[in-house]
Amino acid sequence: MQSSELSVQGQSLQTLYNLYFNKRLSVNRRYQRKLVWSVEEKVKLIDSVVSELPIPLILLAQRKKSGVETYEIIDGLQRLDAFFSFMDNKFAYDGKYFDLDTIGDTKARLDTGEIEQGREKLSRAESLAIANYQIPVSIYRDASTSAIDEVFRRINSGGRRLSLQEIRQAGVLGSLADVVRRASASIRGDGTFSETVALNDMDQLSISRRGLEYGLAMEDMFWVRHDIVAQDDIRSSGDEEMVLDLVLDAVIRPWPTSGWQNRDMAYGVHRKIRSASSEDVNRAVDAIGVEELHQRILSVVGLIDDVMEGHDSLGRHMVKLETYDKGTQRQFQAVFAALYSLTFDDGMVPKSHDAVRTVLDNFWGRGLSIPTGGSAWGKEKKQALYPNVKRKLKRAFYKPEPRRATIQLNSRLYIDSLLQGPIAEEPLIELKQGFCTLSDPPMEDAELFEQVIQTAVGMANHGKSAEGLILIGVADKPSAAARLEQLFGVKALPVQGQLVVGTFEQISHLGYDVDKWWRKWQSKIQTSKLSTEFANSLAHTFKPVYCDGLLLWEMRPKSVGKPISYDGRFFVRVGSSTQEMAADDFLSHMTTHFS
Repeated sequence: MQSSELSVQGQSLQTLYNLYFNKRLSVNRRYQRKLVWSVEEKVKLIDSVVSELPIPLILLAQRKKSGVETYEIIDGLQRLDAFFSFMDNKFAYDGKYFDLDTIGDTKARLDTGEIEQGREKLSRAESLAIANYQIPVSIYRDASTSAIDEVFRRINSGGRRLSLQEIRQAGVLGSLADVVRRASASIRGDGTFSETVALNDMDQLSISRRGLEYGLAMEDMFWVRHDIVAQDDIRSSGDEEMVLDLVLDAVIRPWPTSGWQNRDMAYGVHRKIRSASSEDVNRAVDAIGVEELHQRILSVVGLIDDVMEGHDSLGRHMVKLETYDKGTQRQFQAVFAALYSLTFDDGMVPKSHDAVRTVLDNFWGRGLSIPTGGSAWGKEKKQALYPNVKRKLKRAFYKPEPRRATIQLNSRLYIDSLLQGPIAEEPLIELKQGFCTLSDPPMEDAELFEQVIQTAVGMANHGKSAEGLILIGVADKPSAAARLEQLFGVKALPVQGQLVVGTFEQISHLGYDVDKWWRKWQSKIQTSKLSTEFANSLAHTFKPVYCDGLLLWEMRPKSVGKPISYDGRFFVRVGSSTQEMAADDFLSHMTTHFS
């Protein structure tokens, strides 16, 4: 591991709360799990503080973001959340709440109405004793990402604190782990564009528990609504293990064995079996691309959701059972593999949602059988079953002529995950309403391409590992959405507080179809006054995506590891705006962001 400075010191809860208050404590979702403690567990921790018992060490890694020192939580996420949620009056201890007037930061939030005081308060002296409680905090300074990953793995792999799938994912780098994490979060509903989020936002990305109102209701999740994965299994990341099996079925041919040892092998943990290695799996994922595979998985899941909308759950529809406590994971896995292959291997599309639903009715009660139990699902049995599943489902599909350049499956879940979280001041996200002006008649926006390229450059200049998102087809305000409805007859679709308006009518008005517009913009990007390296990378990320029939365009500017310019000019992102900088100022900016 890279040499880094490690310091251990006592810090008061009041001091740590100030970091939380200023959003300087962050969670890296690449390896950190959700908030999982119950209110009883949180109360026990507060009781330890009141009883002046020792608390396990908190481990943080020092980071710098836009010149501001922040701290990434390596170990202690559940404890810190318990402390701060108590100080925010989200639960009581011994029937009483923390006195919000005790320290400046909680009083400030009380005064602005951000938090409310509970009815019964602890005394000021009791609250101050809690706020002044000293916790041992270890801080890694100048630690590399690989060093942090290794520490997290060692902390969490020694016992049964995490499930098998959580241990596999913990701190693992690679395309497989990346696509599993992203797709799982998007399907659950806690997807975020950025890998790192403030601790303050984690309650909106975690599953509700008794006595704690978090952002995600278990009963609303795709897996639970369709009786596929049991609720208890989701709490231990069983849904991520399900997604892992779906990914392996999508990228490995012939279809591989599904079992815990095979999953370990895919993550680089050696087992004495013959199975696809981590290198083989990651190469297969890379051949498709993480973002493309992510979108494909969400497209098939979205298709299933659309097919069953207004009807029974998929599990009850295709498996007629008395109880669904164990879920219908293997049945779903086989159907998913067939739908994926029909769509992306064979280029077929559904005749209609009704046609697919009709074929799926009592699907597993008509001559098809599937192995059950906890043992591995051997590849030989899958090779015998999957083609039959695909053959039956094929009756609901047809192959369009000519074959389209992009599969037009619904990517609502994908768009939903991109727009989740704070957008207004996010420097690495930019939303554009479309390619036309709002004049009557509409004309092609002559300034849009220049604005998009400058924004892409500004995002790439945000740091050595920066990755941005530009999404075209989302109105910036309700008046723009209303005007687009007047001009093109398209009604805006609300998604995560944003107004998705699409662009198909606009490019049709300009005389283009999807493929021709796609080629036009890719060509413009590649022939622009960008470096060849950045231009080719950017053009490759420009692609169409579909959201409930609306056509959007996605672009993913990525840093090339060094500052870049456009036509001899320097651009950076400041908040949600793109600004041009003089050469001297740009040099100072880059020293901070690329050092």
